[in-house]
Amino acid sequence: MENLNQNQNYRWIIGIDVSKESLDVCLINNSDGQLFNGKFNNNFSGFRNFKAWCKTHACECDHQSLCCMEHTGLYTRQLVHYLLSRQVNVWLESSLHIKRSMGLVRGKSDAIDAQRIARFVHAHQSDAKPLNLSALTLDKLKDLNANRNRLMKAIQSLQVSTNELKQVDSESGKTVERVNREAIRGLEKSLQAVEEKITEFIKADEDLNKQFDLITTVKGVGKVLALLVIIYTQGCTKIVDGRKLACYSGVAPFEYRSGTSILGRTGVSKFANSELKRVLHMAAISSVQHNLELKQYYNRKVAEGKSKMAVINAVRNKLIHRIVAVIKRGTPYQTTLKNNLQIS
Repeated sequence: MENLNQNQNYRWIIGIDVSKESLDVCLINNSDGQLFNGKFNNNFSGFRNFKAWCKTHACECDHQSLCCMEHTGLYTRQLVHYLLSRQVNVWLESSLHIKRSMGLVRGKSDAIDAQRIARFVHAHQSDAKPLNLSALTLDKLKDLNANRNRLMKAIQSLQVSTNELKQVDSESGKTVERVNREAIRGLEKSLQAVEEKITEFIKADEDLNKQFDLITTVKGVGKVLALLVIIYTQGCTKIVDGRKLACYSGVAPFEYRSGTSILGRTGVSKFANSELKRVLHMAAISSVQHNLELKQYYNRKVAEGKSKMAVINAVRNKLIHRIVAVIKRGTPYQTTLKNNLQIS
């Protein structure tokens, strides 16, 4: 047990290092800075033991507690649901952010990682972005979107391999096509059912439905991109800044220079969400073809000598900033394009 500096934003700070089988917990009392460590199983029995252990230190594990853990996907899900149902403030943060905030560190174990997470939260609790109850729906949407991607890949794999075979052996290719026909129809039917279920879950959640409707008012932004933005921003609560979302999506340009030396061309960072970047890129391509405003912008910038890829990236940035704008305003996007208007 040791003492940390006092901070009164929450009564209790809880840092948890989550693994498949266990939870390493570090509990900090904000009133006196005392620190306690515990270890529990990553299952419902372990959750109950964890809550009972907190009570022995006068922590009720309720709305006065802030619990943080790294986002490790399925391993954190049941614990997050358990804590949210008990009104605990839950903060999911990326492991990279926590690691880089600590500077140079030595040594590693699950117990040490839990302490480091707790210290990170203790120092940055004013920046906490707790999940809301929509997080439960977001988990379902995440699962459905992953399943949707798998179905699309399966359909594409069957179709591409069949078409390639038909080019070199027409007779054999047609035989494979007939054999696969029912399988593809079944996959397409499942894909349709997944998309209907996604729509159903979004409409059942008032906040998510409002966000979805607002985002899709932006010209060039379809249902898939709107869904991904909602999922990866945790219901538009985690990233609400246009520049940060552009950076997360891998479309924000950065200079590479030191003093008078140019270390490389201005480009985007590799630390990005590849799925969101891919769908955003397709939305930008569609926009410069079918959105009159962005088509004029694209043609003008290319005529000025800008590379096509740089202009496409600028369009991707415009879409991101428009999405953030409608969410912040809470009103639908309205185009201001007039005849012969030059878009800057």
